[in-house]
Amino acid sequence: MSEEILVRELARHADGVHPAHLRFEDVRASAHRIRRHRRVAASGAAAAVVAAVLVAPTLLGGSPRSQEPVPAPPPPAVSPAVLHDGQVDLPDGRAVEVGLANEDVTQLGVLADGRIVAATSRPYGVQVFAPTGERIARYRVDSNAITMSADDTLAAWVDDNLRVVVLESGVPEPTTYDWGIPLPGESSGSVDAVFGSDCAHDGCTVLGGDFSTTTTRLERRSEPGADLETSEPMRITDVSPDGERWAVGFQPGDDEQFGCSGIYEAETGQVLARSCETSGLRFAPDGHHLLGMRGDNAMFGQVEVYDQDLQQVTVFEPPGKRVVKGATWADESHLLVVTVGLGATPDWTLLRVPIDGGEPETLVGPVDGPNAEMWSPFLLSE
Repeated sequence: MSEEILVRELARHADGVHPAHLRFEDVRASAHRIRRHRRVAASGAAAAVVAAVLVAPTLLGGSPRSQEPVPAPPPPAVSPAVLHDGQVDLPDGRAVEVGLANEDVTQLGVLADGRIVAATSRPYGVQVFAPTGERIARYRVDSNAITMSADDTLAAWVDDNLRVVVLESGVPEPTTYDWGIPLPGESSGSVDAVFGSDCAHDGCTVLGGDFSTTTTRLERRSEPGADLETSEPMRITDVSPDGERWAVGFQPGDDEQFGCSGIYEAETGQVLARSCETSGLRFAPDGHHLLGMRGDNAMFGQVEVYDQDLQQVTVFEPPGKRVVKGATWADESHLLVVTVGLGATPDWTLLRVPIDGGEPETLVGPVDGPNAEMWSPFLLSE
């Protein structure tokens, strides 16, 4: 299938999940209102207008921060997006040419104002593209990784001076904090979660750590972060849509390859549920279920869905000699799953999998691609 078919199929299937009288754009806006109950970008301006405002190039440097108000962006870009053959395909039917090769991209995000954020290995850094696909900035980084907020209004990373940087939807230039995530020596920490709004005026919160434990809460641009106190060492893997619960991973024991996972209530400091059968928990858009996977070398034998007590609801295991290369929530009742065969000539598929145990639908594939241990021809957005 062609990329155009991918776009049409994503849009058609997303529409089909909801009552016929709702447009996909209506559902998209509703879903983003659920996410965290945080501020989302207001609608009312076309993507082209946003692109014109945001084309203030900051290539490997930085221009003075604009003091002019930014017009309201268009409705939030729905997640997930899919990078495939040099373009980002969105479920609303848009296909944006960005000229990025999948093998050069480590992570992908789409801000609510339509800008596309990519962490890339070649060139090494974080690149930002206008909603129409033109590259408008590239930023030097210590680690080519990004963290998106649950409502897609924030993208965060660590720059080459080990400082935390947050790019906010509707704001042309990112906010750079004077501090980073403290680690011994000259090394950067991980950004594990970011949320809030109006980062330039200390409205955002960044939670970070040492890639195994979340240890620091950073809230003010000009002040160092404070220690994050939790009931036991843990790393945040996701935050619930209402912001009250964290999906976390716990440290493995001395003879364990993997640690257990859990749901942690931030306000009370209680572990509400725990499972030692999965890793990397992520909340569904409505917060009712969680996705989990466990594997090696970025390959997974199956995808599990859990309820809020971390009781397993359903499992998707690809048939035959196939593995899962990536998975994310398509909506509250479906997953997008990338699978690949382990034969001499790997074939790749992009599937839409219902969490009620129904039959998966093939959106694209099979298509040729690299070995399963290498990059994926279908890169799902964060």
